[in-house]
Amino acid sequence: MTYSPNLSEAHIPYDGGWTEENGKSVLLLSVPTIPIEVTTNIHKFSYTWLYEKEMDAYVLCIRLNNQEEFGLIFSQKDAGVLLLDTDAYGEFTLVVTKEHIENLKVETPYLSFPKISLTRSLLAGW
Repeated sequence: MTYSPNLSEAHIPYDGGWTEENGKSVLLLSVPTIPIEVTTNIHKFSYTWLYEKEMDAYVLCIRLNNQEEFGLIFSQKDAGVLLLDTDAYGEFTLVVTKEHIENLKVETPYLSFPKISLTRSLLAGW
């Protein structure tokens, strides 16, 4: 579900990668600066993709429970590389944690956003 974002800042993933769970693509991101508690119960979420021409970046804007919102920046030369993977061309689950990927454990808190799909911008060209 899309919405009209009202963000003042967005965050750059520190690390990330693609994995699979039950045959479905999962994009796992480490975002230590995310301002949301990763133990938040998500009852409802909305998202929309924007393309920021000056930064040559996609910005994923997410609103939780019709209240808190945050943005993730995928610049072409950094985290945007993950969006060029074949998994990014279909529907995927986004998992966000504050922990570094190499420190993840079974009990590490995270936020999970199922059924994400990227609407690519013609302006981006990627």
